[in-house]
Amino acid sequence: MLHRIPHAAELDDRRDAPRVDVEGRYSMRLDPCDGREPIICVLLDYSVTGMRLELPDSKMLPERVQILIGELSHNARVAWRKGNVVGIDFIDEHHSII
Repeated sequence: MLHRIPHAAELDDRRDAPRVDVEGRYSMRLDPCDGREPIICVLLDYSVTGMRLELPDSKMLPERVQILIGELSHNARVAWRKGNVVGIDFIDEHHSII
């Protein structure tokens, strides 16, 4: 089931941890967990609580997704969206991604 994801302008800056900017040098796989293949995204920045990703286009995403790192997967939710850039919050896995 797809849910409305807030636009970034609708949210206050509520970051719980400092971000590390990686200037788009890395890609990540995001599994929409809805039967589609994982989506290759550009990693823009990350922290212990989440990351900001650029999607290849404005694909619809469900609220809950998985971040795939090698053979590992991390439960996450889409916190906000602005065009093809999304903010991802890690769920129950803070500090385990870095």
